[in-house]
Amino acid sequence: MEEKLQRSMDRAIALLKTPKIYENYISIKLSPLDVGCCCSGCLSETWRMINRFIEPCGPVKHEGDALIEKDGNKFVLEQHESGPEIIVYFALATASATLAKSVIDLITTIIKGLSSEHRKQTPRIKISKRQIIKGKIEEENLIEIDIPIPKDITKQLEEKIKQAISKTL
Repeated sequence: MEEKLQRSMDRAIALLKTPKIYENYISIKLSPLDVGCCCSGCLSETWRMINRFIEPCGPVKHEGDALIEKDGNKFVLEQHESGPEIIVYFALATASATLAKSVIDLITTIIKGLSSEHRKQTPRIKISKRQIIKGKIEEENLIEIDIPIPKDITKQLEEKIKQAISKTL
């Protein structure tokens, strides 16, 4: 897993044109637990919604990535079979509140897409924060939720993402 995260961060570093100091990056990984593959071939409507949301950045093509620039912040979105991944270089995140909002809006879009494609089953999604510290991966499970998201969980999700980003800034 360490090698996969490092490869994802290397791709993000190339897109962001930032220094290769892994400790300065976090990964927010969305992993649907009751669903198989999460690529654009298997979840085409979800990825259409995501690509509409990130316009004019992207689109994220099959198993690809895109540099997202929203509200003066930059981060990278990657498409993986195991689920979407958002990589943030927090040295660029001068306005953590706007960065958190941009990331939360993208996560909400992803979850809405998953909800629309899986009406007959209720997948569970795990959102985790991963970071490489001194060559080792530190992973923190932020939240596990059922889709569709109950309204009372939305605020909790927002708080978890804000905390994850602000802890690293």
